[in-house]
Amino acid sequence: MIFTAWCACCAMSAAAQDCEISLTIAKAAQKEELPSQVQEILGNRLAAAVAAQGGVANSNFTPFFITAKANTLYKETLSGPPVSTALTVQLTLYIGDAVGQKVFSTLTVDAKGVGTNINRAYINAFRAINGKNVKMQEFIREGKEKIISWYNSNYRQILIKAQKSASMHEYDAALYYVTSIPECCVGYEEASKLIDTYYTQYVNYNCQLIMQYARSEWAKSPDAEGASRAFDWLVFIEPGSSCEGEAKALYNEIKQKVTSDWDFENREKYKDEAGLKKQRIEAARAIGVAFGNGQQPVTTNITWLH
Repeated sequence: MIFTAWCACCAMSAAAQDCEISLTIAKAAQKEELPSQVQEILGNRLAAAVAAQGGVANSNFTPFFITAKANTLYKETLSGPPVSTALTVQLTLYIGDAVGQKVFSTLTVDAKGVGTNINRAYINAFRAINGKNVKMQEFIREGKEKIISWYNSNYRQILIKAQKSASMHEYDAALYYVTSIPECCVGYEEASKLIDTYYTQYVNYNCQLIMQYARSEWAKSPDAEGASRAFDWLVFIEPGSSCEGEAKALYNEIKQKVTSDWDFENREKYKDEAGLKKQRIEAARAIGVAFGNGQQPVTTNITWLH
């Protein structure tokens, strides 16, 4: 039993190491508000540390976050030349679930920095956030393992939300849910099969709107200017979509009246089947990310951390 448990832990650790987990860089409520430049540098240091462990941390919204609270323990002005500021900062790092208000992993680091001004002193102190540091690696690995465990336990609820959204033609929301499940999680294979399904439904649903706009532009102005505006819409029709035939028909109608060097029928948007699949997955993820960012709270400040 001990050996089995040990193997399971090793497998989870290996999965966390190889798995790309996405984290939102959030602001933590500070006793002493950090200047915007300093806050940006702090976020960059956190992102670099996560990237060193195979993760991604940026401003894109996910339920899971990484943040740091800075508590200034000591501050002194040093006589020059030049006059400098020295400080000691206690950095407490967190990885957690912003929606469930849970902390998965923490790390406290005492950091010292000296600079010609207070901002520079903070920035130099933040060099303590280093992805090569063993404790930092353990902190990130523990957070990733718990996020993976969360997805393994909750992926079916995520897929149910995706199915419900798709049934209401909210395909961007459906794509957000199915593309949120990391590759290393048990629900990824099932979710990945739905990515193409929901993306196809998204494309077919939206192509009808695109055709309406294209026809409207051509009807309002059946000349070179109207043709140009109509074609600006037609290029968004995906090859293989349910509107492709209508788009070609409208294109041919326009070509009979307006001479142009446009190439609609022979455009090579995808070079091969593998390229097509990759393009569709990337497009589906972009749609999901855009939807997720639209759901992001006005502030990403994590106020409930203590």
